[in-house]
Amino acid sequence: MALDLLERFPPLLLLLGLWGPVYPLYALPKNLTKAQWFEIQHIQPSPLQCNKAMHGVNNYTQHCKPQNTFLHDSFQNVAAACELPKTVCKNGRNNCHQSSKPVNLTNCNLIAGKYPNCRYKDSAQYKFFIIACDPPQKRDPPYHLIPVHLDKVV
Repeated sequence: MALDLLERFPPLLLLLGLWGPVYPLYALPKNLTKAQWFEIQHIQPSPLQCNKAMHGVNNYTQHCKPQNTFLHDSFQNVAAACELPKTVCKNGRNNCHQSSKPVNLTNCNLIAGKYPNCRYKDSAQYKFFIIACDPPQKRDPPYHLIPVHLDKVV
């Protein structure tokens, strides 16, 4: 019943201080497709130090992303995993695909700072990745399926 009242009276939520942003904190930036945002967040053919690399990601969202993984491979090579057999994603959807071989990657974990002065700890690894793939949107490269989410590394 209390939830019904809160849904009907958003100003009450504001007064109570319970209503956060109307959009998800990590929402897709305007004017980008899911695949373009995936590429910005996760594709980095040549490794960069996390503080520098994350600056490009954080500029889109105007906050310090707590954790991010960069795959050190080309978008084309990562997208090739979309043609491999499907596996179940962490969210239960059946549109994930595991890479056929491990890749070099860098995990960036936020250790201090507030945007735009975010500070990260780097961690280099060599692992397989699992990505979610969807059909491309109009502004995406013309692949059958295209990566839209880095589900996990294994």
